[in-house]
Amino acid sequence: MEGVFGIISPFLTAIAIILIVFISKVLRDKSRNQVIMKAIEHGKEISPELLADSRKEKKYDPLASSLVTIGVGIGLFVALYLFFNELKFAAFGFIPLFIGLGQLAAYLINKSKKEKEL
Repeated sequence: MEGVFGIISPFLTAIAIILIVFISKVLRDKSRNQVIMKAIEHGKEISPELLADSRKEKKYDPLASSLVTIGVGIGLFVALYLFFNELKFAAFGFIPLFIGLGQLAAYLINKSKKEKEL
C-alpha cells in the first residue's frame, strides 16, 4: 500500500496544485465581475483599470533566464554530489549549467550586435 501511495502522491499533488490555481483564478474573476455588475446596477462610473485585464505581461529577460539556469545547474551538481558522493551522478548538473552558459553566451553576442547597430 505504501508503494502505491508513493507512486500516486506526486501526481495527486500536481493535480491539486493545478486545481487550486485554477479555482483561485475563477473566484478572482467572479469577484471582479460581481463588483462590475454592482457598479452598473448603482449607476456608478467604471474605471478603465477595472475593466482592463489585471494580468501584466512579463517581458522575457534572457540574462535572468540564463543566470537562473546556471544556478539550477550548480545547485543540482552540488546536491547530487553531496547526496550520492560520486561525480558520475553529480555530472547531471552539468546539463542545465551548460545550457545556461549557452544562453548567457547568446545574450552577450546579441547584446554586442545591438550595440554595433546603434
